[in-house]
Amino acid sequence: MYTSLFYKEWIKARKLLLLLLVVFAAAVAYTLLTTIKQFHANPVAFWEFIVENNSIRTGYMRYLPLGAGILLAIVQLTPEMHNRRLKLTLHLPLDESKILCSMSGFGLALLSGLFILSGTALLLGLRIYFCPEIVYSDFIASLPWWMGGFTAYLLTVWICLEPVWKQRIFNAIPALCCISLFYTKALPGAYVPLLPWLTVLMTAGFFFPFYSAIRFKHGVQ
Repeated sequence: MYTSLFYKEWIKARKLLLLLLVVFAAAVAYTLLTTIKQFHANPVAFWEFIVENNSIRTGYMRYLPLGAGILLAIVQLTPEMHNRRLKLTLHLPLDESKILCSMSGFGLALLSGLFILSGTALLLGLRIYFCPEIVYSDFIASLPWWMGGFTAYLLTVWICLEPVWKQRIFNAIPALCCISLFYTKALPGAYVPLLPWLTVLMTAGFFFPFYSAIRFKHGVQ
């Protein structure tokens, strides 16, 4: 049963995943090529600018995880909500909570693979030109963006599963407020004290879709 569920989700998400792989690969390549160009043009001035201004080399990736999370949730859930096809899925011979966990877990697994692959490639590329301390600083500075991608995915699933359009709009308001917390501009390292709270918020987002699924099951309109 799980194999069938995962295959169904893969059929829906495979084209988008290929597109996201191309976009993320292009962003990583552009970041590294820009860094190489600036480094070789004037190494001394480049280092001075980085040290004095706490510059972040991963800035081009800032909103890509956010967009990936939102698009993947829409691609997964829009077909389910069209003509209320989700009812057929929830009537499979499997516990409803397990079905929702499987669908969300599949999306999170795809995002995890995409984020880890692109993030690792970017940081390893930067490591060629920068010391571990600077690369680590970039990683910490960009970590909330990747977490924001996961949170955006879960909250978009919550909104998409909601059966009432008016309630979807109400749900979108707190969702936008929560997501904005991951993208507030700050100096490198400023987010470190907030990372545990952001982790709690991201984890809580996993349970929100269950509420909308219950409303859908009960036929709320």
